[in-house]
Amino acid sequence: MTPDPSLVRMRRLATGLLILMACTYVISRTYEDTASFWLWVKAFSEAAMVGALADWFAVTALFRHPLGLPIPHTAIVKKEKERIGAAVASFVRKSFLMPEEVSRQWSTWRPVSRLVGRLSERERAGDMLRWFLGKVPGLLQPKDRETLAKLGAAAVRKGVSTVPMGRVLAVMLEGFLKSPGRRDLIAPILRKFATSAAANREWVMEEASRSQKKKRLKVMDFLGRAAASAVSGKAVEKFSAELLAASENQNHKVYDKIEEALRETVEDLRSSDGGQWESLKERIVEDPEAAETLTEVVETGITMLADGASELEKSEAVSKWSEEVSLAAERLLDDRERLKRYEEKAGELAARFSGRYGENVEKLIHRTVQTWEADELIARIENQVGSDLQFIRVNGTLIGGLVGLLLHGIGLLIWG
Repeated sequence: MTPDPSLVRMRRLATGLLILMACTYVISRTYEDTASFWLWVKAFSEAAMVGALADWFAVTALFRHPLGLPIPHTAIVKKEKERIGAAVASFVRKSFLMPEEVSRQWSTWRPVSRLVGRLSERERAGDMLRWFLGKVPGLLQPKDRETLAKLGAAAVRKGVSTVPMGRVLAVMLEGFLKSPGRRDLIAPILRKFATSAAANREWVMEEASRSQKKKRLKVMDFLGRAAASAVSGKAVEKFSAELLAASENQNHKVYDKIEEALRETVEDLRSSDGGQWESLKERIVEDPEAAETLTEVVETGITMLADGASELEKSEAVSKWSEEVSLAAERLLDDRERLKRYEEKAGELAARFSGRYGENVEKLIHRTVQTWEADELIARIENQVGSDLQFIRVNGTLIGGLVGLLLHGIGLLIWG
């Protein structure tokens, strides 16, 4: 590793001062009999050399053997590399990653409020959005997408396994029924169903002629009974035409029937334990083919995200998006209570994350330090604190010289 330029400069300065003091000592020792002034110079330079050499030894002994001599308790970093790595890792975790410390720092720093405040400025929101969009393709490199997709799919499967599907479906259906555009979504489904029924007339009539068991889902029950009533003559064609007409007229009574069936389904899902949906969920989660399909879907989503971010960054739509982000941030700033809840929730999540993964971070730091060669570790530490350590040598030279002057003065006062 190339030494830091500031380290090189300070090392040269400290060594240069030592050489200067040595030269000064030689000169003062040569002329000490010519004038009393030289005695003071000699005292200063002599003590300065002692201070400089002592501090040089101390600083050097941290990293290597002074002059290559195997003196006990020298080359400390090289000998204690593993212990130092463990100590640094433990220090980082206990000083910065403990949940209590994270919560305290979070409440002081208030990062969510700071971020929202910055996003409320439209120009800054645009800059941050462009910066984020520019980083996304780099973070989602093609070679990493497969790994990310597997991790993402595994996380989704784990999350889904803990979710009560019956309740989730009830909430989704309830939200759908409240949506003003729900019939816009139902219309193409009816059109597709009408087309399929007409194209598969014989199969529809055969299935409709079988005894109908009442389904738990009211939508299927309604469609099944409707199909069952169309078993003679051109009833299938009439049924298909009716659905086709409904797809073109959102005031058709079939929409009321479907929505009524959906509301009954919501009630069934809320009142039941969702056993059949839980069983279906478990089969899907444990199915290898479903896992593979989910991985492909996640990978496709990652690719679309990377490509979309790259295209959006270059388009004029960034201005519109940044404006929307800025307006949302302004509304959140005006709602102090909601912002405070978000801040507290984010702080709780950060503290929980540090508590859960802090030990892993400690192990990561320890393992990383262990993989470094001793010389590499020394070079890294020297680059970080080496210039400050060289200041110790400089200070030792100057302080040593002043102590020499003090001792020389005391000696003159006592012994003349």
